[in-house]
This record gives sequence, C-alpha cells and structure tokens, in this order.
Amino acid sequence: KLQRREGFIVSLASSNGKAIGVGEVSPLKGLHTESLEVAEFQLRSIKDYLASADELPKFNAKEVLSLNGSLSSFIDEIITMAGIDKSELAASVKSGLEMAILSVASQLYGSPLPQSLAANHWQKDFLSVNASPFGLLPINGLITRGESPESSRGSKNINFRSVKVKVGHVDLDVDIRTLRAANNGGQVQLRADANRAWDATSANLFATELKLRDNTVFESIEFIEEPLAKQLQGEEWNLTNQVLALDSFTQNSGIPYALDESLADLAEIHNYEFDQIAQELRSVFGGQERFCAAFVLKPALLGLELSMQIASLAQKEFQINAVFSSSFDSGIGLAFTAILASVADNSPYSKSMTKFSHGLGTFRMLGGDTLSPPFESYVNKEGNLNVLSLSRALYGLSLDEISDRLPTYDGLSTTDKPSVSSTESESYLATTSSEGRDITVSVALPLPFSDSIASSRFTDLPQMSRWSPWLNSVTYLDAAGLTEWNLNIRGVKFSWKAKSEVLDEPKGIKWESISGLKNRGVVEFEPTSDDACMMKLKMSIIMPYILVSLFQGMPSVVQEFLQNKLLKWSLEMFRDVVKAVLELQRGNNDLGDA
Repeated sequence: KLQRREGFIVSLASSNGKAIGVGEVSPLKGLHTESLEVAEFQLRSIKDYLASADELPKFNAKEVLSLNGSLSSFIDEIITMAGIDKSELAASVKSGLEMAILSVASQLYGSPLPQSLAANHWQKDFLSVNASPFGLLPINGLITRGESPESSRGSKNINFRSVKVKVGHVDLDVDIRTLRAANNGGQVQLRADANRAWDATSANLFATELKLRDNTVFESIEFIEEPLAKQLQGEEWNLTNQVLALDSFTQNSGIPYALDESLADLAEIHNYEFDQIAQELRSVFGGQERFCAAFVLKPALLGLELSMQIASLAQKEFQINAVFSSSFDSGIGLAFTAILASVADNSPYSKSMTKFSHGLGTFRMLGGDTLSPPFESYVNKEGNLNVLSLSRALYGLSLDEISDRLPTYDGLSTTDKPSVSSTESESYLATTSSEGRDITVSVALPLPFSDSIASSRFTDLPQMSRWSPWLNSVTYLDAAGLTEWNLNIRGVKFSWKAKSEVLDEPKGIKWESISGLKNRGVVEFEPTSDDACMMKLKMSIIMPYILVSLFQGMPSVVQEFLQNKLLKWSLEMFRDVVKAVLELQRGNNDLGDA
C-alpha cells in the first residue's frame, strides 16, 4: 500500500509580476514511468533556464486557453531551451507546467480558469465570461481493493451518489459482496474498475454471477473500466483489437465498458501527438456502433491540453462523454482536473449525453493538503464539488500562500516607538518596511480610555468587522482561540485561519495565521493614565501576488494602502466606536449616536 505521496509544487509568474500560477508535479509509481528524481532534475533545468534567460519566452493567453496545441508548443519551446528533449519530458512535469501556465493565462485574460477555458476552447457565444453556468460538479467515491464502503466516505461522511469499486484482483465473491454493500440497496450508482485484470472468460463469468446473485446491483452499474487484459497479436497491441474484444464483452454481458489504460497506451504509441491519436480514434469509433460508455482521462498522465482535446473529440464526433480522473493528486492537481471536468460537462456537445460523476474522490485519502482550506472543504455532503469557489481560490494563488513560510518578523516586541508621523494625523504614528512581498507595519495610536477597556474590546475578535470596513467576518472555530477571517479588498476576497493568544502584561493579543493569507502580529495597550493608553501594533504580512497586481505591482503603493488606509482607518474607527459605546453606556445619547 502507498502510505506517502511526494512531489513538487511549481510556481510561474508573468514577467511583470501581475499574474502568477501554480501547478503540481507528483509522479505516481505504477502510473508514471518517470521517477521523482527525474522530475526534479527536469524542473531544476527549466528553472535554471528561466532564471538566466536574457529574453523570456512569450505566449498568447487566448491561444493557450483555447487548448488547440498552443500550450504544448509553448512548453516545447521552454524545454528545448532548457536542454530537455521533447520525447524525454516527464508526463508529470508537463502537466504541472500546463497547470501553472493556464493559471497565468486566465489572469491575463481576466477571469477564473473555468470561464476562461470555456470561452476560448469552445469558441462559443453561449458562454459569457461574466455569466457562468458552472455550479456543482458531481464526483464519485472510490473503494479500493480490501476497503469497506464505510471507509470510502471520508471524514465528512459523504454520501456519494456514484461509487467506483476496484474489482478483479481478489476473487469473485469479494467483488460481488463489495459491490452489493456499496450499492446501499439500490441507492447508489456503481462503476467497476478491473484495470485489465480478466481474460474474456473471467470477465463474462463476473457479469453472469453478478446478475444472477443481485440483479439490482447489476442494473446499477453505469460501466466497467477496462475489464479485459491487453489484446496482443504477438508482441503488438492496437486499439482496434482491444475495442473489438470489449464490444464483444458488452454484447455478451450487457455491461457497457469505458476506456482508460487503452487511451494512455494510445497516447504513448503516438508520442502524445493529438492529430495522430485523433486519426486512430476516428478509425475505430467514427461511424461505428460501439458500446463504449465513457473515456476516462487522467490529466496528470496525458496532460491537460491533450485530455481536453480527446474529451472534445469524443463528445463532438463519437457522442461519448468523458470522465476526468485523478492520480492520487493533492488539492492543486485535483483542482485543475475538476476544472477540466466542469468545462467538458458544459460543452455545447454534451447536452444530450449522460453526464457521469468524475473520479476525484481520492481527496479523502489525503492526510493533509497543499490547498488551504483543503480540497475536501469544497465538497458537500452529497459528493458535489463547488467549482466556482474552488476556482476563485486558485485564481492568483502563489507559492508563498500554500507554503508553511510565515512573513519575516523581528520578534513580537512593539517597544520600538514609530518615528515617522502621518501627514493626516499627528496622533497616528507609523513606519513600514519591506523585503520583497514581506511587509511589516508598526503603528502607535493614543486611546482616550483605559488599557483594560481597550484590550477587552479589541480581543473580542468577532466584533472586528464593526471597525474594519474590509473585514467581512471573524469567527471562532474552537475554544482554544482558533479563528477564521474573511477580508475583501477591491472586490478580491481573502481568507485565513489564525491562532491567537491574549496577553496580560501589557494587555493585548498576538496572532499568527496557520492557513491562507500569511500574516502575524501583536497589539499591546500600554497605560498612560487611569483612563488613557497607547495602542501599539506590529504586523507582518506576505502580500499575495493578486493583491500586488491590484496596485499595478508597486510595493510602495501597497505599503501606503496597508499603513494609511487599511490599518489607520480601522484603528481610528476602533477608537471612535469604543468611544461611542462608552458614551452610550454613560447615557450621552448624542455623542453615542455621533
């Protein structure tokens, strides 16, 4: 059993820094031919080239988003300059680069990736960039060999409407018992996956016995993936013979089949060149009556562009729909696979075809995730994925925002008195410093009430949105001080979880984000008299690329906004709100209302 997944998250930015994208490179033993070491070597070669190139390669965002071959051509240009032969490029490396480049392209185009891909790939007016048809994407659960149906539901106890069951590698009785349990009395649609485990006799015996023992389960099977072993003629394999054997199985058994490994073999034979792959697919499926229910596509193996090209061809010319499947990816890889699935499901050619749940249920096997909040949080109790929310979280996501690195910080002390006075208010003192996108702000503001009052009000974190116009909400998640924050700046939403600790000497609070927007800081209230105190704040933040881009990529403008707009406004509003509340408590309604 595989207990650990290892891989890389790659990050690419446009030369002006206004657009950034991430991708996942995680070769899976038994699926990919390359090792992790080979993938790393190729990634380092590409990184070294891009870091030292006198002139960076360019691409047209619309062409890349159309998935017409331009994306592969751009990657070919990069790897050639990096000294990597096209025939030797690792599949996992290519798919990871495709993810990052498509993400950058969608930002240059100006809309999240599902809308950007749909508008450019389909070249159809029915999809507006501003009006999205994307909603909930159905995904199927997965029962691996030796697993129980209960364990397939994951920590959220998801009731998947469709479940895939691995069959063919234990014995017939175990396969049928597992399918019956997963079917839940006819409430769940099933698909079986044999991974080419059977010869024709064994496959037909499986179908016969299943129908005999439980016809309800038999009728619930949508299709079976690759029930038959490779059909070889001598040492040679071809798609025609494989499909003819599969057609015969369906005619005998009554169970439709789906192609998976056969598509991967076909792609490898033709060096992942779509035109040659399409030619052979047309010769097998074009104008022929076949019993293939679906093409199962793994973008981590085939690549994102090729997967979408094959899906479009199958829908348009063969009336066969596509099922997109993960390769035990982390949340980054799962997110891109989900987006492709959603775009395919909303194609102009799929309206009259059966739409199947997609193979993304492997998320439940992850002990952790590269996304925060994790991929699982976008899946509801019925096994439907919120594609729009997920794509918004991916839009402008940078490496810093998914790493464990916190912003640079010179301790938690606020004792260094800010030395620069604001031009707007002599009572507000602030300094900022920056190192790249790490920005630190120190603030001092006198308050006309005691440190006890100031601390008790300020540490009531759910009240924060009363004096910070950008904060939508602050919510406690547990009794230990874990909170969730939601911020909106210029229409862009940010969220993060933070752990906090209330301080006694001096009174105040310190915090540190543990996911999402990377920030940490401390607020202390130093008494200056019985009824007055000095509020001192020190905060560091890693500015997300997408936020920097909102300010035309100028760090000085970002610092000015953070210091004099976001913080100054919020802290002065805190002072005024608390003053008003105190006046109301004293019965001074006029000052309280003011």
